[in-house]
Amino acid sequence: MKKLLIILVALLWCNVAVAETMEELLNDKYKITKEELVKFDRYAHKIFTLKKGKNVKVCTVKISILGVSHYSKCMTP
Repeated sequence: MKKLLIILVALLWCNVAVAETMEELLNDKYKITKEELVKFDRYAHKIFTLKKGKNVKVCTVKISILGVSHYSKCMTP
C-alpha cells in the first residue's frame, strides 16, 4: 500500500511539473470553445475548454470577492 501511495504522489508531482497555463495554450494557437461558470458561496470558478485540432485542454480560473485570479490551472481531460 505504501508503494502505491509513493507512486501516486510521484505521478501527481510529475503532472504538476508539466502543467501549462491558459496564456501559454492561447499563445500556442488553442481556441476557446466553451466557457462555464461554477458558483460557490464566496468564490466561483470559470471553466474554459480549449481545442487545437484534436487536442483538448480544460482550464480553470478562480474568481473571488477581490476579483479574478491571474493564476490558471489547465489539464488534459
